Amino acid sequence: MSKSDIIYLRVQGMDINDIFNETVTHTTLNAGKNKRKLGGAPSMRELKEGGYGIVDNSDGTAKRTRVEDVDDAVGSAEEYASSDDEGGRFFSDGLTAKEKGVMDWVDHADELDATLDPASVQRLVVRLERAVSKNTTDRVNHPDAPEKFVESEAELDEAIQRLQLLANDVQLLKVLNDLGALPTLVGLVAHENADIALDVIQLAVEMTAEDAWNSEGESPEERAAVVAFISDMAQNEFFVVLGQNLRRLNEGGESSEGEADRQGVFQTLALIENLVSLDVSLAEQAVAGMKLLDWLQHRVGKSFVQSTIQVDSNQQYAAEVTSILLQASPKLREQAGSTFIDTLLQCLAKYRKHTPDEDIALEHLENIVESICMLVATARGKQAFLEAEGVELLVLLQKQPQVARLLSLKILDYALTPPSPNRTGEASNVETDNVDTESRAIAKRYIDASGLKYLFSTLMHHGKSNMKKLYKAYPESDERAVNCLAWLLRLTETGTPLHWRILAKFVPSPADPSSWKSHVDRIVELNTAYSERVKEAEDRIESDSDLDEEDGAEERYLSRMDAGLFTLQMTDTVIAFVAEEEQVRERVEQRLKRKGRSLADVCSELAEYIATKRSDTLTAPATTTDNAKDLSALLLEL
Repeated sequence: MSKSDIIYLRVQGMDINDIFNETVTHTTLNAGKNKRKLGGAPSMRELKEGGYGIVDNSDGTAKRTRVEDVDDAVGSAEEYASSDDEGGRFFSDGLTAKEKGVMDWVDHADELDATLDPASVQRLVVRLERAVSKNTTDRVNHPDAPEKFVESEAELDEAIQRLQLLANDVQLLKVLNDLGALPTLVGLVAHENADIALDVIQLAVEMTAEDAWNSEGESPEERAAVVAFISDMAQNEFFVVLGQNLRRLNEGGESSEGEADRQGVFQTLALIENLVSLDVSLAEQAVAGMKLLDWLQHRVGKSFVQSTIQVDSNQQYAAEVTSILLQASPKLREQAGSTFIDTLLQCLAKYRKHTPDEDIALEHLENIVESICMLVATARGKQAFLEAEGVELLVLLQKQPQVARLLSLKILDYALTPPSPNRTGEASNVETDNVDTESRAIAKRYIDASGLKYLFSTLMHHGKSNMKKLYKAYPESDERAVNCLAWLLRLTETGTPLHWRILAKFVPSPADPSSWKSHVDRIVELNTAYSERVKEAEDRIESDSDLDEEDGAEERYLSRMDAGLFTLQMTDTVIAFVAEEEQVRERVEQRLKRKGRSLADVCSELAEYIATKRSDTLTAPATTTDNAKDLSALLLEL
């Protein structure tokens, strides 16, 4: 059944499922995302001309094939029986002449309008304008008789789909603007038939897809042509109308219309994702015009499946697009208000006592975590995080032996890290003495909520068999735990009860005289493991003789970072603080010596980190000290 027939049935108020008396299986909307499509399906007019599916009346009008016409369309029983022999049944294709005509049309459909030039684009535009005019006239003259305008609607559907051929040569998109076709396209987004609006959205998705302007390597001209096309559409209120259309779609419907509306939501989100890759400023303009942040805030927490813990495909895609937007745009991170982070925390809380069984739910959880991380990376986001009691939620998540325990460490890591104006896009006039005020408040609240107990439990890989599997599935949890521990030491003032509560985990106490050793050994174990990784990366770079001195220094630094240099420096930070105690210092030196390292190596690596942070260069000179106490004091000054 062609799309033209589907449109006919929908305007008649009929359901395809009722016709075939069967249930259509729901398919994942993500399947086939951004794939290049062939030309549109044959219209009813073309089928009539080909003699298939349409029967001419004596009065010159056309009607659909009736049940009693089947014998004429397919062939008589005698014709079929005559082919059911050894010479025909196995060597004939079994198709009538009319069916062969349709198959031949399909085989050559991709050759129609294959040659694109300004003249052919003009013909496509003229065809579109005629289809719009005829459909508008038919709808005005026969508002209560859908059968009167169904054919013009099918022709309009085909005319829009024909424009997708421009994805093969996006530099011709400017012809659409020159011919004044863009206002027509924008107006069709508000068409009464949601399928017509979806056609225009799909056209925009095809034009902005990366394979349209980056199919054979990125072309600045092609990218500029697509950017200009979307910008011209935006000047005609495309994003405003797109936002209105998004809100009229009903994803909860069970009929074919509900499936089409869900596809419309998916295609709209796909367009936003494409715009981020194409031009972030265009994506920001789209979000503003569509008021998309408000819609996303509502959609990421709303599921159209019955179970409260299940996630539908568009809900997951909404969470993914939210994460993409917040990562790409500092402006949008600032625009997302405190209510947005509160909604995300509510979504996160649903996973407190269970690990998602389905991949789509796990992806939804990971995207929610990523979005929260982007928001708490800003000073405003940290304040909203505190007000929404996000720290207390993290502690509750870390109590449970679920995947959220490990993912919450990433949020804690971002929340504890003081905001950087260059990284988060915040105003450069933020007082540097106050940039870590919220981070210190988060550290204090986490320690007061007994979070250290669960942080060290994760660091030591405590837990039953299900947690053991999660530790293997999320090896980065070790890095997150070390980062959090290092920041807690740096954000609490030495000599205060908060600072001593952290150090107490590494020194003997009457209540627990032995566990401190395992904590020290674990930190040293991670330190030596990451040291070996970094050393292997350095050896690989040294063996590459093609790099000059300047490129070699940068490549060496980046290669070391990829191998885990930052985590190595964080373990150095922890050692620098805890090694001030004589008993701890002796055990650290003993364990390091077993792996061919010394406390001097730790101090040298940490000194490099301090010098790099101070000078903001990749090859800063190391600080000339090997005293852990002096280095810990310098860390507190950073």
